[in-house]
Amino acid sequence: MRSDQERDHCIAELIRKVETLENEVAALKGQTTAPQKSQPAPSPPSRQDSPRGIYISEAPRKKEPHPSSDSLESAIGTKWIGRIGIVAILFGVAFFLKYSFDNKLIGETGRIILGLIWGAAFLSAGEYLQKKKNLKLYGQLLSGGGVGALYLSLYAAFALYHLIPAWLAAIGMIAVTTTGMTLSVRYNAFSLAAIALLGGFLTPVMLSTGQNQPFTLFGYILLLDIGTLALYRFRRWPSLIVMSLIGTALIYTGWHAEFYDKPQHWLALGIISVFFILYNLHIVISRVARADEETSFDQTIIFGSAAFLFLSFFAQYNWSYTWPTKIFTLLLAFVEIGLASMIRNRAPAAYLTAAVYATVSFIMTVVATFVILEESWIMPALTAQMVILGFISLRYDMPKMRYGSYILAALVLLRFYYAMGDFYLEPFQSFVPVLNGRFLVCAAAIAGFYIYFYFLRNYRQKLKSNETNAPTIIFVVTQALSLTLLSYEVHDFFRFRAPGRYLGWGASQYAYQLSLSVLWALYAAVLIAAGIFRRLRIARALGIILLCVTVIKVFLMDLSALQTFYRILSFIVLGLLMLLIAYCYNRFKHIIFGEDKNE
Repeated sequence: MRSDQERDHCIAELIRKVETLENEVAALKGQTTAPQKSQPAPSPPSRQDSPRGIYISEAPRKKEPHPSSDSLESAIGTKWIGRIGIVAILFGVAFFLKYSFDNKLIGETGRIILGLIWGAAFLSAGEYLQKKKNLKLYGQLLSGGGVGALYLSLYAAFALYHLIPAWLAAIGMIAVTTTGMTLSVRYNAFSLAAIALLGGFLTPVMLSTGQNQPFTLFGYILLLDIGTLALYRFRRWPSLIVMSLIGTALIYTGWHAEFYDKPQHWLALGIISVFFILYNLHIVISRVARADEETSFDQTIIFGSAAFLFLSFFAQYNWSYTWPTKIFTLLLAFVEIGLASMIRNRAPAAYLTAAVYATVSFIMTVVATFVILEESWIMPALTAQMVILGFISLRYDMPKMRYGSYILAALVLLRFYYAMGDFYLEPFQSFVPVLNGRFLVCAAAIAGFYIYFYFLRNYRQKLKSNETNAPTIIFVVTQALSLTLLSYEVHDFFRFRAPGRYLGWGASQYAYQLSLSVLWALYAAVLIAAGIFRRLRIARALGIILLCVTVIKVFLMDLSALQTFYRILSFIVLGLLMLLIAYCYNRFKHIIFGEDKNE
C-alpha cells in the first residue's frame, strides 16, 4: 500500500490538473473566470522514501534484441528441420521393418508392436513437451510423427501381415484420426489436424477389400466430414474444410470408376446430394447464424461443391446431353441463385458469398443454354442472360456479377458474327428481307445491347473507376452490330432475290452498291439526329465517322464503278442527306454545343 505522503501528493496533483482543464474549457467558451490559486504540488517523494510512488522514474530498460519469427533461419530451424527429421524417422522405421522382414530378425507381430510403441512414445513425448517453454512446436512435430507411425502400423497389421481383421483395423484408424483431431484442437496445431484428416481419408483406401460397400464407405466419409466441420467451430481452419471436400470428391471418383453401374444411379445421386447439402449448409450457417468472416476458401467450397455435384451427375449419364442432365443443370442454377438471394437478404454483410453463389448460378445457366437449346436459340438466350445479370449487378451493386455480364456480351458478339457468316437457305426456300430467322435472332441480340446500354447509363454512379467507359463501348458495339446486320440484309437481298433477272447482272451490282451507300448515309443521319436530340456526343461522333466513310466510298468506288444513272442517284442522295445534317447542326446548335448528357 502507498504511504500517506504519496496519497496526498496524488490528490493534490489531480486537483491541480482538474482546475487547469476547467480554466481551458472556460477560455474556449469565451468566458472569463478568476484564476483560483491552487496549492503547489508537493515535491514527489524520493525513490528511497517511497519505492512504490507513482512519479518515480526509472531509466527505461533496453530491450534485448530477438530474432524475427518470420525470418528464413527461424522457419528452417524451428519448423522444417524438425519436419524433415520426422519424415526421416518414418522412412527409417519403414526400412527397418523391411530389413527385419527380409532377414527374419523380428516376427510380424513384433514389428507391429514396435511400430505401435514408437507411435505411442512420440505422442507421449509431444504431450510432455507441450508444457515446456519454447518446445511447443517441437512437441507438435513429435505428435504428428506419432500419428503417422500409428497409421502405418495399423495398415501393415491388416494389409501386409493379415494379423487383424478389417473391422478392427478400421476402428483403430478411426481412433487415431479422432486422437489427432483432438490434439490439434488442444495444441492449436493445424499440421496435426491435416495429418489426421489425410490419414482418415486414406483409411478406406488402405483397408479396401475390393468389395462394393457404398453405405459403409460413404457413411464413414460423411462422419469424417461432419467431424471436420465440427472442428471448425473450435479452430478456424477453412483450408481444412477444402481439404475434406477434395478428399470426398476423390473417394467418390474412385468408387464411381470401380463400382458404379446404372442400377446404382439413385444411390449415387443421393450420395453426392448429401455432401453438396452438407458443405453448403456449412456456408449458410457460417454467414447467417454466426456471421463468420468471409475467406477465399469459402469461395472454393462453393465452386467446388457445385462442380462436384454437376460433374458427378454428368458422369452418371456417360457425359451425354440427355434430358435428365439438361433439367438437372437448370435446377442447379436455380438452387445456386436461391442461395445467393437468401444470403443477400439474411446476411447483407456477406456480399462476397452472395456474389459467388450468383456467379455459380450464372455459369450453370450458360452451360444449360448450350446444352438445352438448339443452335438458333443460343444467341437470344445468352442475350437475355446478359441483360438480366447486368441489371441485377447494377441494381444491387455487385461488380463481380457485372464482369460476368461483360463475358456474356463477348459471347453474344462472337455468336453474332458466326451467324453472319453461316447463313444458308434451304432448297426451294425464298429469302424474305427482315422477316427471316437470321435477322430476327440478331435483332433480338441488338435489342438486348440497347437495353443493357440503358441500364448502364441509368446506374452510371454505381460503376467502378475501371468501368466508366462501359456505356460508351456497349453503345459503339450496338451500332456496329446494327449496321452490319442491315448491310448483310441488303447484300443477301441482291444475292438471293436475283434482281439481275430484271435489271441484268451489271445493273444489279450497281444497284447493290448504290443501296449500300444510301443505307450508310441514312444510318449516319439517324445517328447524328439521335445525338442532337438526345445530346449524345458519342452518337454524333459515330454518325460523322460513318458519313466520312460513306463519302470516301462514293468518291473512290461509286464514282469509278457505277453507271451514270446510279452515279447520279448516289451523289444526289448523299448531297441531300449532308445538307439535311448541316441544317440540323445550324438549327439546333444551342442544343448540340450546350452541355451534353454524360456518356
